[in-house]
Amino acid sequence: MEVICVNDLFPPPVLAFYAEFGVKTPSKDKMYTVRAAKRHTTGETGLLLSEIQNPDVPVKHPVLGEVWVEPTFNINRFRTLLGEPVREEELELVNS
Repeated sequence: MEVICVNDLFPPPVLAFYAEFGVKTPSKDKMYTVRAAKRHTTGETGLLLSEIQNPDVPVKHPVLGEVWVEPTFNINRFRTLLGEPVREEELELVNS
């Protein structure tokens, strides 16, 4: 599935964390291919993009403690090629 980034603004603390681990972020108005969709422990859906392969970073998991995973980007940062919000039902096809 192809999507367009509509929000590439990250809070300074997030950018500092990403810089520490060499994480690349998507750029506004650029098209990306969804590699996978992941559900966060917060219930939010994040996307992994084919064009951006990032190193694993440490995150706090409520049960497992610190785990290392590739960071995802919130589904709300993207739109379909038709300018519509990305729907989670469409992403189920990506992960299958």
